[in-house]
Amino acid sequence: MGFRWRRPAPLPADLERRSRAALALFDAGQYAPAERAWQRLLVDCERELGPEHPETVVTLDRLGSALFRLRRLVESADRHREARRRAVSTFGRDHPATLTFAHNLGCALVVAHQWAEGLPVLRDTLRRKRRRLGAAHPETLDTAKTLGASLFMAGNAPEAVEILEPAHRAAVRRFGPDDPLTREIGDNLAIVLRNSHPGHRPRREEPGP
Repeated sequence: MGFRWRRPAPLPADLERRSRAALALFDAGQYAPAERAWQRLLVDCERELGPEHPETVVTLDRLGSALFRLRRLVESADRHREARRRAVSTFGRDHPATLTFAHNLGCALVVAHQWAEGLPVLRDTLRRKRRRLGAAHPETLDTAKTLGASLFMAGNAPEAVEILEPAHRAAVRRFGPDDPLTREIGDNLAIVLRNSHPGHRPRREEPGP
């Protein structure tokens, strides 16, 4: 759920060092120390750079990702929601960074089974990614995979199939059948189809987000 980006201008040396250190912790799977580091860094970024500075917004989203890994889903969604709100002002509504933050928000919400907010967020994000990045872009396909799985878990198998089938075809054409993302989408589609035909009693089998 993290977001990599190229900074438009160098950061103050201390903030740069701490940002790299926190990201290294996260990448190493040390989510609790990363969460604490990003909490402290966010305070200083807001004070030194301002609340809508790109680095502040990215730090806020990364904090949400650490909280997600710690399964603190309500807090994670709160951070991602605020990151997306600020990103609309900082980057623009359809900027890839804003769309990444929106995807992360949707993930946190649907994993928490907050379908009423999470599904519309993911639908809107998928629509915008298709328009901005293209239907076969890996970021677009990742959101399609998440939305399709979430729709199925929320009880809407027909729409899940409508999302996953074209995503799988696009992934096969773009990356081939053995690409990890292609296989993940295909596995999710197979689970939905296997558990949604008439007369079938669904098992406790859920696709991955």
